[in-house]
Amino acid sequence: MRKKERKNSKEKYYSDFTDHRRKMSESDKIYEAGKIIGEIESVDVDKAFDTVKKRIKKESKVRYDLTGRITRIAAMIAVPLIIMNIWYFVSKYNNPEITQKELTWQEITCPIGMKMLITLPDSSKVWLNADSKIKYHTPFTGKTRNISLTGEAYLHVTKNNESPFILNTSDAQIKVLGTKFNVKSYPEDRHTEVALKEGSVNFHFSDNTGKNVYTSLKPNDYLILDKESKKVSIENKKLDKYLCWHQNVLIFDETPIKEVAKTLERWYGVKVFIKGNDIDNYKFTTTFENEPLSHVLELIQLSSPLSIKYKNGKINKKTNKLNKSIITISKK
Repeated sequence: MRKKERKNSKEKYYSDFTDHRRKMSESDKIYEAGKIIGEIESVDVDKAFDTVKKRIKKESKVRYDLTGRITRIAAMIAVPLIIMNIWYFVSKYNNPEITQKELTWQEITCPIGMKMLITLPDSSKVWLNADSKIKYHTPFTGKTRNISLTGEAYLHVTKNNESPFILNTSDAQIKVLGTKFNVKSYPEDRHTEVALKEGSVNFHFSDNTGKNVYTSLKPNDYLILDKESKKVSIENKKLDKYLCWHQNVLIFDETPIKEVAKTLERWYGVKVFIKGNDIDNYKFTTTFENEPLSHVLELIQLSSPLSIKYKNGKINKKTNKLNKSIITISKK
């Protein structure tokens, strides 16, 4: 009777164990496999072997033979289990079908006043403009290559017909295979802008009724999505002023003074105030290449009816942080 009870107890134990393994999430299985690998690596084999030898010497030959057989049997069982767990752990991370929960987010931020060049795991290059960030999963290449963008980026996407490249903003999705294009989508801006230099781009968004809208771009197309009205306009034209920023060339071409001010804030890490409504409609046209802020302000003032005052930032004694320098633009 006791043997039968023990047998039933063992069967229940293995049944419960099997059910438990079946219900475990993929991430829990990977964690368990990683834990096993860590435990294997932490074992001091030489010390363990010496301990076993000392114990064996104290036992009888019969006991020794029995122990040897049990040890060999245990090894025969344990080794395949260890190999299976290691195989599972490695194969899952080489598998493009990994679920989103098992992936790791990588986030890269480019501060105000700086620019940054990033090479993605697929060799695609991303130039991040000031006050921008991208996020992407690792492993990166699978059925699709997904990144999210906040701010502005110029991209050279490595072509891969088996894995489309998808860029997500807060308001749209851009799908490409291999191309060069610029995307500008700052949260505080009213528009999302796309400028396509090479290749082709599929642009997708949802209008105010929830309807999905798709449009395609060809080289030299410049797209503007109004975030409020959800209306799109596309114009084929020269794109230099939208693309040259990643080469440290700043082009103003009939650019309103408010947009000029916002660009200066991002590029140089300053705070710009426009004093008086009488200059709101003033537009500025010029090109700067690797120019320091002092030269930019000097040229703006000399070539326009504008007066510019500059105040250096000071250390905040309470926070011990440097306050931004202040620029005030007004009419002469």
